[in-house]
Amino acid sequence: MSLWQQYLVKKDTVQGPYFPKQAAEEMGVSEGALIADAPDTIYLGTAIRDLVLKLDTLGEILSVVRNDVAVHEKVGLYEHVTLTARSGLALNVGGIDLRFFLQNWHHALATTNVINDKTRYSIQFYDEFGVAVEKVFLHDDSKVSAWQALVDEFKTEGKPEFIHTERPSAPVPQPLSAERESAFQERWLELKDVHHFTGLLETFALDRQQSYRHAPVGMTKQLDNSIWQQVLEQVRDREMKIMIFVGNRGLVQIQTGRIHNLKRAYGYLNVLDSKEPEQFDLHLRDDLITETWLVRRPISEGYVTCIEGFDQYRQSVIQIFGFRAEGDDEMVAWHKLTDDLFA
Repeated sequence: MSLWQQYLVKKDTVQGPYFPKQAAEEMGVSEGALIADAPDTIYLGTAIRDLVLKLDTLGEILSVVRNDVAVHEKVGLYEHVTLTARSGLALNVGGIDLRFFLQNWHHALATTNVINDKTRYSIQFYDEFGVAVEKVFLHDDSKVSAWQALVDEFKTEGKPEFIHTERPSAPVPQPLSAERESAFQERWLELKDVHHFTGLLETFALDRQQSYRHAPVGMTKQLDNSIWQQVLEQVRDREMKIMIFVGNRGLVQIQTGRIHNLKRAYGYLNVLDSKEPEQFDLHLRDDLITETWLVRRPISEGYVTCIEGFDQYRQSVIQIFGFRAEGDDEMVAWHKLTDDLFA
């Protein structure tokens, strides 16, 4: 029995949703290997950059970016994409807003599946381990021919070969000496651009979690992992515009807008706004977040504050910022919410 047949047999015995990612974990294979084994899946090869640059031909799409803790789903146009050999961005505030790390994109698959008598067409991207980087679903039925044109252009014989290995936890960096901690704190307070923070971590050989433990007084605070529902409820009730970052090692997707519908179901804390103007859904397994940090970093206009969650592998899985236009300080409402958390 093929991998896909095993999945279908088990799916018929399970009540509620039973997604390929969950099935693959239980079967001891990667999601990419399971999807590639489906009879209607077509391998699109490894010319990732060329394929991504043509996704704008699909019109309005649903972009799904996930990690082990959060699923970030956004409807919009795949446009304004600029890519280098290893990185890139799609700068669309409020739309399909992406940050690419292309060195970790390795294989593309075209899939079709039928749900409630409706065929769903997608192009899915996986890393070398068969972990999904992004799934792009057709949202405009009039664009099936455009999807088929991409399939015809990139169709490749055979199936992708994924590396099968256990995912290791990231090593915990060594704590800083008192002298280096003082220098690190001084550099932190001298920041003028939040994008320079990564360089600061590299200089002092720290990951994000360890750096927060060495931060200047008043710049970070570890929060209880149960805080996420409270924060999203306050954001919703105050009609606050926020930015939600969810990513994996290949891609970060950013949603900018308000929250309307918040519901807990199937073990997830869900933002269900696909029918709202934002056309956005978030599914968060906040019970799998191992550390939650409140983080404040200086910028030229004041400072930027975020709430950030980490998984068991020391990976940042979700960040929430108050909306801030380029050149402006943060919103007063977000300052108030985060000041209360610091207090």
